[in-house]
Amino acid sequence: MKPMLPSSKFCAIIAAAFFFVNGSVVLAQDDNRDEISALKTQMQQMQKEYEDRITTLEGTVKSLQSTNQSGSILNTHVLTDADGKQIEGKTPELDESFLKSLTRNFAFSAYIRAGVQFNGNGGGGNFNFNPPDSGGADSGRPRLGNENDVYMELTWFQAHLLGDSPDVMDVSMTFTPSIRYVQSRNSFTGGHGGVENSGNDFDFVMRQAFLEMSNVFKSAPEITFWGGQRFYDRFNIDPMDYYFLDTSGYGAGVKNIDLGFGKLYLAYVGGLNASEISPSIGTFYKHTIDVRIKDINIGFGTLMPVLIGNFEKGTTFTQDYDQNGNIVNLTNPLHADSAWGIGGGLVYDLRFGAGTNNNWLQIYALFGRGATNFNAGTDLGTITGAENYFVFKHPGILPGQTINVGQVINKAHTFRIGAQYFWAPAPVFSLSAWAFWEQSNDGYFVAGTNAAGVNKVVSGNRNIWQFGIRPAFWIADNFAIQGQAFGSYQDNNRTSSGTNSFGRSGTMGVFTIAPTLKPKGGYFTRPELRVFATYSIWTPSLQGATTPIQEGGNDYAPPYNGNTDHGWLFGTQVEWYF
Repeated sequence: MKPMLPSSKFCAIIAAAFFFVNGSVVLAQDDNRDEISALKTQMQQMQKEYEDRITTLEGTVKSLQSTNQSGSILNTHVLTDADGKQIEGKTPELDESFLKSLTRNFAFSAYIRAGVQFNGNGGGGNFNFNPPDSGGADSGRPRLGNENDVYMELTWFQAHLLGDSPDVMDVSMTFTPSIRYVQSRNSFTGGHGGVENSGNDFDFVMRQAFLEMSNVFKSAPEITFWGGQRFYDRFNIDPMDYYFLDTSGYGAGVKNIDLGFGKLYLAYVGGLNASEISPSIGTFYKHTIDVRIKDINIGFGTLMPVLIGNFEKGTTFTQDYDQNGNIVNLTNPLHADSAWGIGGGLVYDLRFGAGTNNNWLQIYALFGRGATNFNAGTDLGTITGAENYFVFKHPGILPGQTINVGQVINKAHTFRIGAQYFWAPAPVFSLSAWAFWEQSNDGYFVAGTNAAGVNKVVSGNRNIWQFGIRPAFWIADNFAIQGQAFGSYQDNNRTSSGTNSFGRSGTMGVFTIAPTLKPKGGYFTRPELRVFATYSIWTPSLQGATTPIQEGGNDYAPPYNGNTDHGWLFGTQVEWYF
């Protein structure tokens, strides 16, 4: 039997006394007076013993607190400030610093834009103004008042997965899913019918899922290894959302290798395209080796040389997937030789004045030949495009006969030269400006039709020049007037088969005024809440090909399809990131 605690014994004696004094058993008071007196004495003695024990325990607790050995159920390992430093001589408290200590290794960031727009004829604005054959998503579009998609990226970052001791490898995790509404964004849709149920409206995709590992070598803890899927050191012209260097994808690499004059970055990225199947190699695959030396100080800014090599194994494709995902045989097998590519260039950065990004000049020059086109995706589109031209030139080809496009990928090349400039001489004014030239040669002639359905062949070479300016004036602390003026010229439209602009040159302008709620400071301050009016005009030679539903797409929306050479968009939009 366990010994009874003093407090329990004391309570039991009180209960017994109450029972004997007030219970149903009646004792002769005169005969038991001595026994009751003895019982009271014993009770008083036990009460004193209990109080002495409490006093002793309180002294022990105070002693522990004075040596920072808390008796709390909170483990002393987490009693740190927001920077992870141990708190000395302080009892545990649920204050802000303590709560931050629990989450100091976790971070959440997001990029989100959303809005609604209507066109100048009073209908929905499910399109944007964009020059045709501008390179798809790579060449972007003038963004202010001209982004018709709802898009968000949500990033989770967890640091020190193995702890933050200098004796262990420092491992971090990054995870970024994205959500995009791309076509029919009906307001307050309650059901799942039509395009909403077809998968053509809502995309949920994984953009990043990778680990980084530093402190691998104790003599050089800054050297960092990574593996997984990631945005790999991307470079873009932000007002256009144009990524001129982007080898993002799945792979592995190492960065921050100190060369004395710069930091060496090495990466391998693989690109897989499962659209067509070969019995010898399976699906088409692109190898990318990316070498960069960053932060070379040249006295007036920094320089980054980049060298990229690519290889794609040649094969004969015999199968494909139908719209339901079933494997089917191709009518004509398709053969392409192995392809390789080499390219690179320079990126120059100059930061000046106050702020990291608000006063900044960037200039780049890149050249790639063959399979090197500054992204990690496969060149299957080049193969199938050359196949279409072959079929156009040989309409009598028989089913089962192999179509051989040979060295078509190796005949391609890409030039890119451009600059962007951000300037904020005062908190109430900022200016961004950009200009670039891109020459892209597919390596083959492009076959298509005009608006009347007449067959036509155009050159696979295209030059495009784009430029713009985006000033902002603050007329109150958090209220600015933004504007945008954009222009472009291209000498050959290779992409808009089915329109009269196919194979033609032309110019286009996009102009926007946008009263905006945003913090003072420069172009990159966010969040922004805008109302906007956007006007666009283009030459008749580009009619029918300037209002894609999706960014860089070839599906065009009325009422600015057909013979119209100008149009309006009005709407609201919010954009923020943190």
